[in-house]
Amino acid sequence: MRLGIYTDPHYSSQELTCGVRFNSRSLEKIREAYKFFESERCGLAVCLGDLIDSENRHETEIENLGKIAAIIKASPVPTVCLMGNHDAFAFEKDEFYGILGAGTVPVNRVIDGRRLLFLDACYFENGARYMPGDSGWTDTYFPFEKELGEAVSSSREDIYVFIHQNLDPAAGERHCVANLKNVNRILSDCEKVRAVYQGHFHPGCRNVIGGIRYVTFPAMCESDGAYFIEDI
Repeated sequence: MRLGIYTDPHYSSQELTCGVRFNSRSLEKIREAYKFFESERCGLAVCLGDLIDSENRHETEIENLGKIAAIIKASPVPTVCLMGNHDAFAFEKDEFYGILGAGTVPVNRVIDGRRLLFLDACYFENGARYMPGDSGWTDTYFPFEKELGEAVSSSREDIYVFIHQNLDPAAGERHCVANLKNVNRILSDCEKVRAVYQGHFHPGCRNVIGGIRYVTFPAMCESDGAYFIEDI
């Protein structure tokens, strides 16, 4: 199975933020990504989160996300989108996926004999969910350890995990979920987990933990050509 993957477009009207993020250029980069995914005959595209960045008006954030949704809907490659912390700062979950479309919701699924698990870590360490105007890039937590354990232990298929925030300590503590060790132990205890794909840490990195590949993809907003193919 061939996947097209991109992360952290941070699309907004701003030309430059944080000195390195070329936010307004990301819409064209997303368009380029889908042309590439189509040419490579990808069976699924996955955006690992932070599609948009904050604007002064929520109406502008809605317009920006709608522009991305139009590109996704026009492509023959089906897409799954994870919420990132910046998305959660601007949108409630239902509004976010209402604009993007029902098909983009990250529902766990089996495709071509591979089980794809999409994890949501848009939570504070105290267990509260991120809400518009209240999210954190350093305070992140995955509250569904039990459910994850049941999902991986019952799977007969090879497992591939997708998450916005980081489960790879090489990304640095501030980018990782607070219960990193517990989540990694659940994954490593299952012999069927093959890879974990993540964003959030903009430089990107790669690691192997307990025999599992951890791939953090570079941010689209900071690089040209930051869209990738993974054959699984």
